[in-house]
Amino acid sequence: MFEENENNYPVKPEYIVDHSGRNRMMFFITVVAIFILSGDFIRDSYMILLELLGVFLIHELGHFLMMRFFGVKAQGMFLMSMFGDRSNKMRHSTSQRQQALINLMGPVPGIIAGVVMFMIAINNPNPAILMVEVSLLLISVNVLNLLPLDPFDGGRIMEVFFFFKNDQHKLAFTLVSSLVLIFAGIVFWFWPLIIFGFLMGLKVRGYQKSKEVHDDLEESKINYKKEYRDLTNGEYWKIRAAFLMQNPKLKDVIPSGYTLWENENFIVERVRQILRLNIKPDVNVKGKLAIVFLMLAFVVFPIWLVFTNLDLVFWYFENANF
Repeated sequence: MFEENENNYPVKPEYIVDHSGRNRMMFFITVVAIFILSGDFIRDSYMILLELLGVFLIHELGHFLMMRFFGVKAQGMFLMSMFGDRSNKMRHSTSQRQQALINLMGPVPGIIAGVVMFMIAINNPNPAILMVEVSLLLISVNVLNLLPLDPFDGGRIMEVFFFFKNDQHKLAFTLVSSLVLIFAGIVFWFWPLIIFGFLMGLKVRGYQKSKEVHDDLEESKINYKKEYRDLTNGEYWKIRAAFLMQNPKLKDVIPSGYTLWENENFIVERVRQILRLNIKPDVNVKGKLAIVFLMLAFVVFPIWLVFTNLDLVFWYFENANF
């Protein structure tokens, strides 16, 4: 029996790093600018938006520092592109422990800083409005990110601990997260959360399509658990063919066989989305429980602290320059 010859396949296209991360960053800045320039409330509250941007930057800096410490990167970092090509050159971590710590390092420092500032304000007879404001932003943004819901940092930790082996479980987890976000948006009448929940529903459909491709690849014994740079030429073209088989409308537009399409980078990006990391289960049950307990503590304690000192929160809203 002859081994398959990689020379029979054309060289796979080089992945051209898109600027989707930078585009998201620019989108975020644009939205902030639009809010600043529109409406009396927003014009009077531009400082909050600048502080919120600072909170996000500090959050992402925490992720980045931990990534640099391990020399790897984790998936789903929202604003990582601000650090340029340094993060693009890193390989994705395949370690549960590393991914958990990278995701924790985003919200935990912000929660600690917010709690410390809030406690200082509690014990100050004349607290500064700015201190209370920044502490509440640090707590709210980072506690939200630590919730065990996809796509928050807490959700990514749950995914890498419990759902990395099974596409069906991952799909169900994302669907539940979507429904929870929609429900919370309706309860609190916060329409951005409702919209975000519905967008998560589209992600569920994407997982369904990927699962169908994964089933075909596993049946054909094609290894898709690796990074794009590690794919052989043959694996690329086989995964590409499996993707097109599941998307017949694209198949009618894109050349068949081993002919590169004029917009091949679009297909390359779809192939990258199909790929999965071969995660190493290097965290035992006690370690997982310890990290989950830590997450729970960093969510529950700040909420308890704020709700047991609502008089300070009410004082802030009465005196804030809205």
